[in-house]
Amino acid sequence: MAAPRRHYLDNTPGQLHVWQWQGDRSALPPIVCLPPVPYGGRFFDSFAQAYDGPVWSADLPGYGFSDALVDPPTVGGYTDAMTPLLNAPGQPVWLAGFHSGALVAMEMANHYPEQVSGLVLVDVPVFSGPDMADLRGSLTKPPAYLEQEDPLNGLFRAMVTDRLDKVAYPRALDLFFDFVGAGEARNAGYHAAANFEAEPAATQVAQPALVIATHSSLRDGTLRVAEWLPQATLIERDDITMPAFELGAESIASLARGFVT
Repeated sequence: MAAPRRHYLDNTPGQLHVWQWQGDRSALPPIVCLPPVPYGGRFFDSFAQAYDGPVWSADLPGYGFSDALVDPPTVGGYTDAMTPLLNAPGQPVWLAGFHSGALVAMEMANHYPEQVSGLVLVDVPVFSGPDMADLRGSLTKPPAYLEQEDPLNGLFRAMVTDRLDKVAYPRALDLFFDFVGAGEARNAGYHAAANFEAEPAATQVAQPALVIATHSSLRDGTLRVAEWLPQATLIERDDITMPAFELGAESIASLARGFVT
């Protein structure tokens, strides 16, 4: 597959930095991928290469080269800012979302049912409820890099050096740069997931949804979301471990291809 093309679309905050993969199987249904905090659209490069059909994504507002939201991030705000992606393929699309991107996918499906054929959701966070109060409070704290001793070397070791047996160096480097690219605003986007009520949104989704639960800390929440979605097909894959969209790219793409066709 050729390298992804990149361009900009106008949106509410300003501009959305878009990534587009053509693939050799042009007849496959188009998929629009919604990235997790704090990543951009190239988070889905390995998945897009494996899917081998038309795939679009974009840098999450406030990350990469997409303009940030004016107000503190919410799932609704991200949905509005990412909506121009729905018009890019020129036909109804499937939405794929990972982590916080899965919440945006559900919200987008509810707001634009005629443009969304269905969902592919992987590892969905559920942060509502009193038992999650402490976690919600900690999610959005800035990393405070200047208060740490040699913070970037530690992150580089964890995200690149220690993963070289699993993720190729150039790819690991891309993900590392995306992770730290927003600086002290790295965790700001978690405000959206931390303040989102997943159950009401999930129960309203009318489209078919493939829900994939990998071996991750989000497993319990993912299983709950699968119960709430009226037309969910749940696939449990304990063999897919972190980083899921690298080690599990082929498997997730194969499951998605089988579901959307």
